[in-house]
Parts: sequence; C-alpha cells; structure tokens
Amino acid sequence: MNRWATRVAQGVLALLLLAWTGGAAFVHFGQGRIIYLPTREVQKTPRDLGLQFEELRLAVPGADGSRETIAAWWIAPGALADAQAGKAVLFLHGNSRNMGATANLEKVATLAREGFAVLTIDYRGFGASDGERPSETRIYADADAALDEFKRRVPDARKRILHGHSLGGAVAIDLAARRPEFAAVFIEASFTSMLDMSTGNPLYRLLPIDTLLTERFESAAKLSRVSLPVLFMHGTADARVPAAMSLSLHAAARSPKALHIVEGALHNNLHTLPQYQQAYRALLAMAGL
Repeated sequence: MNRWATRVAQGVLALLLLAWTGGAAFVHFGQGRIIYLPTREVQKTPRDLGLQFEELRLAVPGADGSRETIAAWWIAPGALADAQAGKAVLFLHGNSRNMGATANLEKVATLAREGFAVLTIDYRGFGASDGERPSETRIYADADAALDEFKRRVPDARKRILHGHSLGGAVAIDLAARRPEFAAVFIEASFTSMLDMSTGNPLYRLLPIDTLLTERFESAAKLSRVSLPVLFMHGTADARVPAAMSLSLHAAARSPKALHIVEGALHNNLHTLPQYQQAYRALLAMAGL
C-alpha cells in the first residue's frame, strides 16, 4: 500500500473512531432526551371527556433536597361505579407527552366509565409537574408519592389496582416489587428492559450500550419479586414495543399471572377494543375480586 492509500485508510479509520466515540457520548449523555419525550402543554382534562375530577399537587423530594411537586388527577368513577364497588386504579402513563395526551386521557376515561376511580400522575418534567428533566430514579419517587396519595384515598388494599402502560408498565413493576400494596397489577404494552429496547435498534448494537446505559428499567429481572396477580396485555401490531416482550415478561413473572395478546392491536389503542374490558375482568377474577 502506497503512502497516499495509507493516509486515506488512516483518515477513514479516524473518522469511524470519531463517529463511534461521538455516538457513544450522545447515547450516554443524551439518553434522557432519547427515552423521555414530555410536553408541557396539557391540552385536555377529564372534564373535556365528561368526567368529574380533582386536580392535585403531590410533594416529591427534589434533587437538591428541596421540595418539588407533581401534578395528578383524581377521576371519579362513571355510571358503572356500583359494579366495581369502590375499586380504584393507579394509572401510570408512558414516556411521551403528558396525562392530557389523547391516548393517556382516553385510557383513564375508559377505566372511569367502567366504574373505577382513577388516580393518574405526570412525572417530573411532564405537563404541569415541577422539574426540568425526568430520570428513572425521579420517576420511581414520583410513583411512590402517587401510591401514598392513592392509599389515603383507597385505604383498603383489596380495592387497589396498579396499571402501567409502556414505560409506565416498567414503573408499575418496580413499584409492585418494592411496595406490594395492591390487589392486582395490569401491565399494558410494556418491555423487558431498556437495554433490550435499545439493542433492538441495529445502530445501537454497534455501541457498548450495556456500559453506556444508566436509565435501565430492568422489568423482567424485577418480576420475580412481584407476588401480586399480574396480567400482561399487548397488541401484535405494536410498532413501538414488540409483543414478544410481553411474552418474556409473562414467562418471568410468578403465578398467578395471565397473558392477553390481541391480534392486530397497536401500541396505543388497546383501550378501544372489547378485549380491554375482558382483560380487566380476567384480572379481577384472578385476584378474587
């Protein structure tokens, strides 16, 4: 190889190394911006869907020891309240927008219309909640604050149901593993871990993701510590989280457990299908409610 060709090869290798290093730095330092996609403007509230609700502010620990608060809604049950006899759902939404986003709001509205009272929150950095940037640690603390309020409003643990969608499913699994203060858990369209989600992208496989990743959400590993009845639900046409991940979560979970895979369902539309209500009835039966 002549001197010119050697210099070209060295230049290409240097560029590749620079791109690899830059990619690794982007993932490590920018993973929060990749994982969390919050918006501040809350465009709709439960009132826009004809539901009565109460706006709350829940205290959470700030990063520097200061006091911060997160926004929450307590949504009254709809006309079928007698059918659920005081049962309530703590609903944890996914990684994007806020609790006023159409899909998130319609999910809690569906539950309220089925007769459940619903408590839902916006994590820090989402909607009207304090904080500039979400993180796994802060989101877990936000879920703890939500459970504290939920217990105050629903003193009987046999009436409490925990429901998490997508990233909220990972938060729900963590909460149930640490604080099994519910009757049952509903995990909707969620994933096994953030590492598994990341390495599903061919570009990220070129990087040492396992070393770079700090926001890990190790759901599958935590399920052995969840002693509550848990139901997993997923659509086969989910383009964001593969349905196979719910199969893996179900396999990792302790009994009693159930798995509902819905042919053709998407990431955000399970609540519009009759299988949603059927799954809830199955979960309640599994929990003896």
